[in-house]
Amino acid sequence: MSFAGAGGSVRTLDNGIELLICEDHAAPVVSLQAWCRAGSIHEGDWLGGGLSHFLEHMLFKGTDRRDGNQIAQEVQAAGGYINAYTSFDRTVYWIDAPSTGFEACLDVLCDTVSNAALPADDFDKEQEVIRREFAMGDDQPESVLGKRLFETAFAMHPCRHPVIGHLDLFNQLTRDDLADYYHRQYTPDNIFMVVAGDVDADRVEELVAEHFKNFHRRRRVHAGEPDPEPRQLGRRERHESFATEVSRLRMAWRVPGVTHPDLAALDVLATLLGHGRSARLYRRLREQLELTRSVGAYAYTPATDGLFIISGEMEPEQRKPAQEAILKCIAELVADGVSEDELAKASRMTLSAVFHSLTTARGIASDLATNWMLTRNLDFTHYYTEAISAVTVDQVRDVAARYLVDDSLTIVSLNPESKAVGPAVLSESRTGGKVHREVLDNGLTLLVQEDRRTPLVTAHGTFRGGLLAETPGDNGITRLLARLLAKDTASRSAEEVASAIESVGGGLSSGGGNNSLGATAGFMRPDFDLGIEILADALLTPKFVADTVDREKVYQIAAIKAEDDRPMSVAMRRLRSELFGNHAYGLRGSGSQSSVSDLSGEDLETFRQRIVTGKNGVITVCGDVDTAQVIDAVSAKFGSMTAGEQLFATPSAAAGDIFKAAAAPRIVTDLHDKSQAILLVGFPTSALDAPDQVALELLDEACSDMASRLFIRIREEMGLAYSVGASRLIGLEPGCFIFYVATAPESLDEVQEALLEEIEGIAKRGLETDELERARASCLGKDTINLQSASQLAGTMAVNELLGLGWDHHLKAPAEIAAATPEHIQQVAEATFAEQSPMIVRLTTDGATVSKS
Repeated sequence: MSFAGAGGSVRTLDNGIELLICEDHAAPVVSLQAWCRAGSIHEGDWLGGGLSHFLEHMLFKGTDRRDGNQIAQEVQAAGGYINAYTSFDRTVYWIDAPSTGFEACLDVLCDTVSNAALPADDFDKEQEVIRREFAMGDDQPESVLGKRLFETAFAMHPCRHPVIGHLDLFNQLTRDDLADYYHRQYTPDNIFMVVAGDVDADRVEELVAEHFKNFHRRRRVHAGEPDPEPRQLGRRERHESFATEVSRLRMAWRVPGVTHPDLAALDVLATLLGHGRSARLYRRLREQLELTRSVGAYAYTPATDGLFIISGEMEPEQRKPAQEAILKCIAELVADGVSEDELAKASRMTLSAVFHSLTTARGIASDLATNWMLTRNLDFTHYYTEAISAVTVDQVRDVAARYLVDDSLTIVSLNPESKAVGPAVLSESRTGGKVHREVLDNGLTLLVQEDRRTPLVTAHGTFRGGLLAETPGDNGITRLLARLLAKDTASRSAEEVASAIESVGGGLSSGGGNNSLGATAGFMRPDFDLGIEILADALLTPKFVADTVDREKVYQIAAIKAEDDRPMSVAMRRLRSELFGNHAYGLRGSGSQSSVSDLSGEDLETFRQRIVTGKNGVITVCGDVDTAQVIDAVSAKFGSMTAGEQLFATPSAAAGDIFKAAAAPRIVTDLHDKSQAILLVGFPTSALDAPDQVALELLDEACSDMASRLFIRIREEMGLAYSVGASRLIGLEPGCFIFYVATAPESLDEVQEALLEEIEGIAKRGLETDELERARASCLGKDTINLQSASQLAGTMAVNELLGLGWDHHLKAPAEIAAATPEHIQQVAEATFAEQSPMIVRLTTDGATVSKS
């Protein structure tokens, strides 16, 4: 399939700064990015110290022109969102914003990267914040496993050290070390800027040149790329125990970097083996042998040394059999090759993923920047897509035979402590045309929007239900049903469903939340009829094969166990249980082991028939389509659906009994064996259609950003938290507003006191004028940013229509946000946070102090 590319250009300023620009006026959004070629592999004498990551944090502490709070506040006031990340070979600072906020955000970004103050007063506090990040990473099995993989697979290359560094070496860093590193690495010849979106290229160049007029070249050591890793001489294995309920496995082989001619074939091989439900590893290990609950593959290909990685989660006793099954699957591919149909499917899936990444301004900017950094060719993606299309069956077989060999294999795993495996061994809307709304004879609502920017289509079907429709007896049925909707149907087996949609570069997904259950089919323009057929079969004629149901129940129970590895999830679950009691919102999204075990195919079909009816659902189709064609196709496939009734048109009987007023705060303290503590403070709120939701949204935004008073006091001034913010549960029935902090156990009491003081201040005085205006701009900016692509819009319109807000709620919401007054917000804050007593959940370690307040 032809692909023209993003069409960016490179301009070099007088001081050597390279500026990548791509004008794209499809949406009023811009993405600004500053890329510094300074990652963890470039830290020289401090290799493994985490300088690059530490510096990423410190650049947000201010410049000579603005302090750290002003950085966040100015971006928020412009409707933007600022963040950054550090990896092995780069540190990237980015802002997504409405194009109206472009100039203000560009000023902030240029100032931040070129004029950092690195204030000494913030050094110790931010160092403590990062120590909390170390602790959080050490609690997360995925993070630990990633570190083990790279330090085992690489013996000499500096990526054997984690990006965050080693704690003992990190603790030795001084502010002078950080300043020296900043002045050595953040120079015009080592930074390039990227601007993509609704901008004028000449104006961009003019502004960037002005902002960087005093940013001069500096003498520095040009380290270049590290030497290549020596050839591996034999398999390496490392298996460790960890506080987890499931085993996690990584198998990796050494492969070359991104510019190697084998790149395309390796990526197609990864897709063929491990992307989607029709992939070889998924079919063999999950469906046929039932050895894993998940399995996937991808090629990590940086500038030089890369890895071909296969990952999986399984029960502890299945790890070794799964490992052998993976090797056998690869051996069979090498021996027997692959079919032309299998190759075509994998190639289209790989291409489809590329196209999807280019549907937002940030995606376009990141694509251009990655191309430039790794290949010095802005059009590399165009070359890459042509190379993918040209891959042959012989090339796929050849790269598997040459690279996936035992001498270059590294295997690492984390396993439950109770089942240890021995000591470690090293071996018109804003994104398209007008929306057409039609109600079919059976009550099903159909929404269609044409968007011809890319040859992609998203069809989204969603129905009222979800957790709200569950009881303690069938808790978890929504999630189990969602798992099974993408499996067997009356006309196709699960394998045939996956193969049919993935062979044309598409995908089928399904899911359920607090208020809904649905499925989504994504595909390309020529495959419209097939995509609609696949979606209809999934929703209307699923076939609950007993063996498949039993297998998915096993996987869901394994997921329930895995959730217990995540402290924030554990604390949130306890808070909801305490707040909502027997109401459905108090249930666990994935269910309990006993409730899931008892579910049958008949239970699933009864539940589906109750949920999936015409009056209870919405179908949305967005993308490169013809409206008349969509109406005909959806009418033909869904027109015979039972009309049914709209569920939850009135609140359930239990809704009126939620949140009985308490005379004093209720405090629950739970203990766990992790190294971090979680503090949650929850308050009841109204249902999503209540007039106070706009005020609550603005309060949520004002308390969640890096510019928030919570972040500034608890994280910046006190230095006692890694993450702090707020979130909401909103739905068809009353929900809740939650404040959260992740901190150290010994700081829990101090953090709780500070958080409650800040909540009391908000309850009494509402938001300051500048807080409100920043929150207002940020909410409006996020709405614009999050609705750039047809796939994003399809889901948003469907859910808004389904929940009674109207498909065009995203168009009306900006006016409501703009009209919110400080007085109304203060009234809502007082009613929510002062007139109701909170539910407080403390998750900490056995030795921590237990507050009695």
